[in-house]
Amino acid sequence: MSRIEQIRELIADDPHDAMLRFALGNEYFQLGQYAEAIESLKAAIEIDSEYAFVYIQLAEAYEKSGQVELARQAVEAGRGPAARNGDPNLRRQLDEIAARLPA
Repeated sequence: MSRIEQIRELIADDPHDAMLRFALGNEYFQLGQYAEAIESLKAAIEIDSEYAFVYIQLAEAYEKSGQVELARQAVEAGRGPAARNGDPNLRRQLDEIAARLPA
């Protein structure tokens, strides 16, 4: 059974677990399956809009799939949760993504 299949089974048992949705999105991202990653990451944010790291992964998935404006929107949406999280690395990562997005 693949890692994706394992995570999907766990999600079936607990569909409102943002961490599992993030894990699934991350697996898809690692495989270069950005559309599937985006879908899972958006689901994670719908469950927990304060899960700051999801915005970073979502912005990168949008960036990799050539959806620059959506990447920019994900960065901006993640700034509040990242600031409230208190981890300066989260804010730095969002800034790095924003800086490399084409104008």
